[in-house]
Amino acid sequence: MLSLFERIRERPRRRAGDRLRPLLITFGTAAETRQVSHALVERCMADPGPYAHITSDVPAFTDLALLLRYVSRELSAHRPRFEPGLRFPMLSMVLWLLELRRMRLEQRGRDGDRRFTSDAQRRLWQLAGELEAAAEDKDRRTLLGRGILRRRQIVVPAERPGQQGRLASALSHLEQVAPIGVALVALISATAASTLDLAAAMLAGGVGLSFVFGQVLARTRDRAGRRRYRWFTSSEQTYLRGNRSSDFLGFALDVFYREEADPGTPLDGDLERLLVAAFLQDLRQSYRRTIWRAAWARVRYPAVVIDLLPADHPGRAACRRFVERVEELRRAEERFDPLVVAVATGSAEEAAELAGAVRSAPAEQVVVDLGEVREQEDGHRFWAAHLAEQRRVAVLGTRREFRVDVGSGDGSSTEPVYRGRRRPVLTHPALPWVMAAAILAASVSVISFQAVRYCAPFTVWHAPNGECVGISDGAYVFNDRLAGVERRIRRANEQVVESHKPYVTLVYLGPMTTDPGNRNPEADLLAGNHGELVGLSIAQERHNRASGQPLLRILLANTGSRFRYAGAVARRIRERAAEDGTIVAVAGFGHSRVQTGHAIDELSKSALPMIGTTNTFDGTSQARGRFSPYYFRLAPPNRRLAEHAAFWARNGQAGVRARSADVFYDTSPGDLYSRNLAEDFARAFAPGRVNMRSYSDRSQVPARVLEACSNPADLFYYAGRSDEFRSFMNRLANTDCKGRRVVLAGDEVTKYVSDNAGDIGRTDSIRLYYSPLAAKEAWTERWVGAQPLQLFYSAFDPVVEELVGAGASANVRPSRTHAALGYDAARTVISAAERIYGDQNRTLPTAAAILSELTEPGEGALPQGATGLLRFGPRAEGHQIRAKPVLLTTVGTDGRLRAVAVCGELVRGGRGTPGACPPG
Repeated sequence: MLSLFERIRERPRRRAGDRLRPLLITFGTAAETRQVSHALVERCMADPGPYAHITSDVPAFTDLALLLRYVSRELSAHRPRFEPGLRFPMLSMVLWLLELRRMRLEQRGRDGDRRFTSDAQRRLWQLAGELEAAAEDKDRRTLLGRGILRRRQIVVPAERPGQQGRLASALSHLEQVAPIGVALVALISATAASTLDLAAAMLAGGVGLSFVFGQVLARTRDRAGRRRYRWFTSSEQTYLRGNRSSDFLGFALDVFYREEADPGTPLDGDLERLLVAAFLQDLRQSYRRTIWRAAWARVRYPAVVIDLLPADHPGRAACRRFVERVEELRRAEERFDPLVVAVATGSAEEAAELAGAVRSAPAEQVVVDLGEVREQEDGHRFWAAHLAEQRRVAVLGTRREFRVDVGSGDGSSTEPVYRGRRRPVLTHPALPWVMAAAILAASVSVISFQAVRYCAPFTVWHAPNGECVGISDGAYVFNDRLAGVERRIRRANEQVVESHKPYVTLVYLGPMTTDPGNRNPEADLLAGNHGELVGLSIAQERHNRASGQPLLRILLANTGSRFRYAGAVARRIRERAAEDGTIVAVAGFGHSRVQTGHAIDELSKSALPMIGTTNTFDGTSQARGRFSPYYFRLAPPNRRLAEHAAFWARNGQAGVRARSADVFYDTSPGDLYSRNLAEDFARAFAPGRVNMRSYSDRSQVPARVLEACSNPADLFYYAGRSDEFRSFMNRLANTDCKGRRVVLAGDEVTKYVSDNAGDIGRTDSIRLYYSPLAAKEAWTERWVGAQPLQLFYSAFDPVVEELVGAGASANVRPSRTHAALGYDAARTVISAAERIYGDQNRTLPTAAAILSELTEPGEGALPQGATGLLRFGPRAEGHQIRAKPVLLTTVGTDGRLRAVAVCGELVRGGRGTPGACPPG
């Protein structure tokens, strides 16, 4: 008998899987069954596992709530040494709600105050009265939520209704959270400081430990609607649901306001089922095989042993209902729960009656006509019934009870009592602390031997969001996509330093990492920055290989995704420039964002000349109505780009003569480009009709497209970022927008086109036009006459094939447009440095000398760049290049770009596109 009991409560290994256990029923005289029951309990004590023993000596259980309160406390209290007790948060919450409901019913018709035995009872009584008096559902939810918060988290019910309960919650969290917390704190401390700053490591450790224990304290406070209570409103809980039960607070109110079906009975059937279901759900959670050690350490199922209670005992009926409700729910849910029940009865007839009440009858065998065996719309009913029966048997088994006559036979055996599996070694309670100590020791070693605050000592550091930002000579790879060109720049820099020849240093400032929080890093579209680095590399290599004087060294300064940490990185550049006199200029600043302005302001304090590549915001470097004397822009401002776009839209160069336009733009904080371009376009498009469709988050883009397509304008003008353009194009391509849509976009989408030109060309429902800041397709006889192709375009493709391979897909290749701008930025600094070096008797140029040359260039022919002629205008105009080319291109069905219009001076005496450019 004891061996059978041990096998019933033994938990199988993971491979065998958890299985529902049958009910163990014993019958015989009171003395015989009592002796067997006590023997079973002694086995639970000798081979420890959770158990509860119900005898005639325990308090009388008048209803199922009191019985479950006692059973749950016993199961939690009886556990192996060092093993956390079972937790019953669901059951505790239901018991609390039922006590609150009982107090509401008790308050009806009561005159005068009631005496309380505890503060918890007084608060509960007061809460019941406030809820009853509240008229609005919103007020009731607020009151109930506050009451649950004051209740604190209770994971083991109190001994009596209205009491606060044990402090098992804090102890349980401490056992589970503390070793993991110590390990995490050790790792955080190791990454917070280096050997040069041990105080920071101590501070991080102190703050981390305070946070861990603060979490233990915080988790003991309960909050309505937290994940731990989602079971009450899930599809698994069907026993008590009301009109409010869409969330937990609504469910709790439905329980609270539930009326008594019969004032004479403590609980109705639905409430009893809810109690038992919550009890079984808590047991499932405690035995769920998760990462927690406790779940794997439990190798014995919880056992409830019920003695034969006298016929007149008040708890006899409650125990019978408990057993029947458990089996009723098992038949209804057909789900595993770990509960083992051993119940004693007085006679074979009573045992047979109980067995009949819990039996799960097999499917009835019936004979039907051939015509009834047919396929239905919802499937084949005979086959579905067969599968359902298979599932039922797989969960419930072929029998639901074992009946043993303890008065027949002597119970002796020559075989020893079966001994079940032991607790796995890896679940030993000391193991988490040993692992935490090992991690702590390793972290101390890291702090001792490495400056772990840096990604690369001591110039590239971890930003708050996890990105590695800072300055590198190419030795540190910021992103796998940029690895090839970074290594190329690093080799060139090493050759410069090893040559011992004079050189100047250009710092590139731009975002070279993606947001760690972005689930789709490809959406950040690094094609632009990839291209700018390739352009810088081409200019550096050709100049240094030609033995140009002075040589050029390039440093890479990563600002983090979307220029998040541009200000901090700019300060590091200032500090480095103060120590390294070869730093003469900074190039990049490609994003029109608030943080870009912070970087410009920071670098202006050192009077470092700055070359902007793709930044087109009208007010870049402008403060108090004046432009910075140190910032020079290669790209035309948004105002010019918008004027040309509006002209092309009205006059048909963009595929349609538009009298109306839907303008899509980003209003997210910190973005300066999108709103500025959209407003410039709206002004330039007048008197045409403009519908401004703004979004502040990429998730809003599809909705704006749907709004526009309900009554589409002649033209869609996209003034947003490349990051959201994928979502825009995808929604537009999959929406009935009343025919093919013409989309005219700004220069920002160049990065997206670089990676996805083939897909764009194959999308027949969209015709895309956009304004790149440079294009090889513009260097044809139609626009440049007999002028030869700029040197950059001949060098670009061989370099790209060397970096990414000849057959590389488009989404790993750099943007040619951005490469042209990076090339021109480097050539601008190189040209100024060469002139100064030659005119000043081989004196190495300084930042001030480069600034003077850029502001007041010497006489002679204009430098020819890949994006046009390179001579900056006066400060009053923002140092922009006058007559800078503005291009209109489209993506053909084969994915190739085609230049439609060229306005401005691409080369000296360039032809442009007659009739396709705004006057003047």
